[in-house]
Amino acid sequence: MYPEKKTILNYGILSSISWNSNNWADHPTDEDLKASKYNYVKDNAHMHESLNFGHDNFPVEEDGYYIGYTPMFNRPPDVENSRNVQVVFFTSSDFKKFNRKTIIGFYGFPVFGEWFTRKSKHELYKTYSRGNIKALPEDIIYFQNPIVINNEIVQTNNLLPEGKKISQQGFNYLNSDHVYNLIKLALSLNPSNSKLKNFVEKFPLIEKLAKEEFDLQDFIGIIGDTTADTLKDIEKLEKKMKGQPPEIKQRISKYIERGAISKKVKKLNNYKCSICEELGNSTNSFVKRNGNTYIETHHVEPVSTVKIGVLSITNLMTVCANHHRQLHFGNVDLIENTEKFFTFIIDEQKIRIEKINIS
Repeated sequence: MYPEKKTILNYGILSSISWNSNNWADHPTDEDLKASKYNYVKDNAHMHESLNFGHDNFPVEEDGYYIGYTPMFNRPPDVENSRNVQVVFFTSSDFKKFNRKTIIGFYGFPVFGEWFTRKSKHELYKTYSRGNIKALPEDIIYFQNPIVINNEIVQTNNLLPEGKKISQQGFNYLNSDHVYNLIKLALSLNPSNSKLKNFVEKFPLIEKLAKEEFDLQDFIGIIGDTTADTLKDIEKLEKKMKGQPPEIKQRISKYIERGAISKKVKKLNNYKCSICEELGNSTNSFVKRNGNTYIETHHVEPVSTVKIGVLSITNLMTVCANHHRQLHFGNVDLIENTEKFFTFIIDEQKIRIEKINIS
């Protein structure tokens, strides 16, 4: 059993930079310069951050550090507010993909708060002579597969403090839980990134991260090429789940909740929250860009119970995000589970929900 980790405030920073089609290891293209959202870059046709992830190609400074840049640090972060920062993640908007916002990598254990001059010798250092953040090369990690983020992904994966959205100004503080969740996502997207794995080994949250990575490898090995898109696939997954530790069972559960069957369940229930509707209220949620109401699926019987049918469709119900959290953490008891209905006591009120069936 792993000990509980205390949440540390302002443990990381999410900081914006301009897009560089050469992976921030060479000059930007003319198109990059014109598409930048920063007026300085457009007006001067110059991007200080052009070499941010060139640490494997260019010389370090005498102290062993490699210098990078973010326009968000032109005005240094408050010393007191940033004293716990251990990671600075860089975000950038890919203008070639409709300004899709991505996290492209990070500087671990960074030094910042002043300007640093590149004194080592390289031809490109004449053009890109200084920066405002530095880290050791082994702690600078570039994601070949970046983390795509938007406000929905942020909320779903707990990547920012509750109620916070991605800053339009390009700067967000992250607590240790958010840093952990981002690195967990990076690991899942970049399983062959040896530098990322080496960083994790010495990161202060090593136990939690290492355990999560091992769980992920076990999970991938268990599901193999089985999808969660048909009833037969879910039956296979249910058989594979037997004897697995709780963490793996939970991953399989989430895998099903994101599969095509889950999408069918949501559509069949008209993208409505079963609890809101039973209470006589409209579904408490927002409408997504595709015109459908945002809704989530919930396994009524916990996956950890290993009961027969725990992964089946009849154990799924559709709920709004608020009621989904309430089912997990609120004053809720499942008092009856029949072939056709679930009956709950929620805050001392009896509620009966009709089960979903897919023929």
